[in-house]
Amino acid sequence: MLLASLTAGVYLERKWVAYREQQKAPPPAPKDVTRLSSGLTFSKGEGTQKIFTVEASKATDFKGKDASLLEDVKITIFGKKGERHDTIHTQSCQYEKAGGSMACNGEVQIDLQSRAEAERATRNPKIRAEQKVHVETRGVVFNRASGIARTEQPVRFVFPNGNGEAVGVEYHSEEGTVRLLRDVQFSLMQPGNDTAGKKTASAGTKAPIRVKGKSLDFERDSRTMQLYGPVEAESKTAHLHAGKLTLTLNAAFRAEKLVAAPGPNGKNPELESQGADDPAYLSAETITAQFAPEGWLTRIEGARDVRGSRRTGKEVDDFRAENGAMELWPKVNQPRELKLKGNVQLNTQPDKSGEARMLQTTELLVKFTEGKVGEGSKPRRAETMGAGSVEWTDAAPQSETSGSPASSEAARTKLRADKLEMEFGEEGKARQLVATGNVLTERAVGGKPVQTATAHSGVAQLLASGGWSQMDLQGEVKLKEGDRSGQADHATFVRATQTALLTGKALARDATAETQAPRITFVQTTGEIRAEGGVRSTDFSTKGSGAQLAAVPANISANAMQANSKTGRALYTGHARLWQGDSVMEADSIELLREARVMNAVGNVRAVFPQAAGPSLAQTVAVQAGPKKPKLWHVTAGTLTYRDAESRAHLEKNVVAQSAEQIMHAAAVDLYFTRAEKPNSNAANGSALANPAAGAQQISRAVGTGGVIVEQGTRKATAERGEYNATDGKFIMSGGNPTIYDAVEGTTVGRQLTFFLADDTIIVDSENGSRTLTKHRVEK
Repeated sequence: MLLASLTAGVYLERKWVAYREQQKAPPPAPKDVTRLSSGLTFSKGEGTQKIFTVEASKATDFKGKDASLLEDVKITIFGKKGERHDTIHTQSCQYEKAGGSMACNGEVQIDLQSRAEAERATRNPKIRAEQKVHVETRGVVFNRASGIARTEQPVRFVFPNGNGEAVGVEYHSEEGTVRLLRDVQFSLMQPGNDTAGKKTASAGTKAPIRVKGKSLDFERDSRTMQLYGPVEAESKTAHLHAGKLTLTLNAAFRAEKLVAAPGPNGKNPELESQGADDPAYLSAETITAQFAPEGWLTRIEGARDVRGSRRTGKEVDDFRAENGAMELWPKVNQPRELKLKGNVQLNTQPDKSGEARMLQTTELLVKFTEGKVGEGSKPRRAETMGAGSVEWTDAAPQSETSGSPASSEAARTKLRADKLEMEFGEEGKARQLVATGNVLTERAVGGKPVQTATAHSGVAQLLASGGWSQMDLQGEVKLKEGDRSGQADHATFVRATQTALLTGKALARDATAETQAPRITFVQTTGEIRAEGGVRSTDFSTKGSGAQLAAVPANISANAMQANSKTGRALYTGHARLWQGDSVMEADSIELLREARVMNAVGNVRAVFPQAAGPSLAQTVAVQAGPKKPKLWHVTAGTLTYRDAESRAHLEKNVVAQSAEQIMHAAAVDLYFTRAEKPNSNAANGSALANPAAGAQQISRAVGTGGVIVEQGTRKATAERGEYNATDGKFIMSGGNPTIYDAVEGTTVGRQLTFFLADDTIIVDSENGSRTLTKHRVEK
């Protein structure tokens, strides 16, 4: 009985245990669920190094789907060297088994920290709160194969002494870097009086440094942020624009150094600083700004293509150089000393007057008065460490004297010397410039060539407006413009007129030409010589002028002339007239470009050119025994450009080209010339006019475009293009709907029409082929 009782008791106990386990077991899986598991872990590594680990507290596999639902997901990233301990945490993700990607649609948190920091944080939670970089977002996709987590959703992030937001984030687990994809903006808190992580009220009043950019790469270990542009960084006293910005933080995650560089568009970064009422600006290929722990700027450096400006009261100084460095007075962000090296240029522009002053040298030192709170420092002395120059630009273009057109650009005056010293008054305005050794002045207006004057020494008295009132040069003063020259015993340049008037003979000469006029003025700018009142110039060189229409000297007359032998440009205005051999040209203005060998005539252009001999001319000469003048073309147009290298004249604006036999109208006409080789035997019989001298240009071909109309007696031809050949004496009409109207013979239409001036033959080229028509007019 005892044995039976024990056996029954054991059996009943097992039944009871089985019943209790069945009661505690989870409910059966839904019909669409293949498997439920309480946990899932997988990792990726290289060799023995684990790069990241994915952990989920629960995994659900669904029937018919190659995907799992993971819950309470945590991804821990160790990096290729195991030096990281970043984490990505979310409530649920869908894991695609085939592709190895995890799509987490809910909220996702990313924490960035090193392994050492994580270990310290385990021991001291306060360290975790102070040093960890925290990112919050949604809709993250993590790719198991690449180890990249990415989302296009809005992102919020917090780091020590700063926070911000962006749209989209991409985290690379292997490199341990974070990229914010677009619309990045964050704030860096300025240091304040805070202890034990609790900021005082005074610290809360510190204005943050606000940064905006297109995208951002962040390396937590090096405390380095790289923003891609356009980038803006702004504090209470500074504003930075750049294409790319590298921000280095100190151990307390406060701004320590900014390095700004151009972006893909090549635009250099720009830094603006504001102190008291004297703002400053700096641009360079690379800008480096150093910050004091207290938050103010201590030094600004620019490398390569340095440009900047600074306002002192109502005056603005702009500068440029290859390199530059500015030391600032503590706390007030005011310049203490400025050093510029390499192709230095300093421009001064007063607000109201509009006048400007520019200093150029290889190295410049500028010292400023001591800066004070609420009061900007001012320049007190500027000195070139070598040869230098100063250039002034007037507030507005100077009006020329009667008979000469006004310049469209402001007049400029330039002074060079071996040594320049500029003294400033109490208001910080330059008052006197002393030039010593090898003084050279250059004056320019309207972008015209430079005119120079030399002397032993000079002194310029400066105006409060920034300009100069008078410049005196002493010792063998000479004026020169290329190979044109002038001289005087003493020269005083008058700012009001921007001119230097020569006493004595009014004559300007260079190696090939001579200009005479009642008055010749040397404009104190680019070396320009201006002649007024009955100007006449003669070019003795057969290769001197821009137009070589014949192998004889060219003569030009006009009301006024502006010329420069260095550039080879001469502009004649007001009833300008040029004659050379049988060719004559008149226009409102005629421009000669010697180097390019180009002549431009503008406004009411009228020209006469001889034509090369053709069949009709040969027949006429054979019939007539007496001498005959050459066949001439009379041309009118709005503009004419003759290029000697191409032997071509291009005319535009209501062009009319007329010979004794025909008239051609067109929007534009190109006249092609050939040079006469030598006179024929008729020259000996007094018919030289019928045979231009050797080298004379003669029209051999004319091409009109744009609504071409050719009239010959009662015959009129129209087309989009018309070409005349003097050798054959024929016109070829093409383009558009070529048509020949004849009052007697009617209308002829074809794809291309060719007709001869000497007879009535017309060659019609149509889609059906070519055919020749010979029509005879009936004389009435």
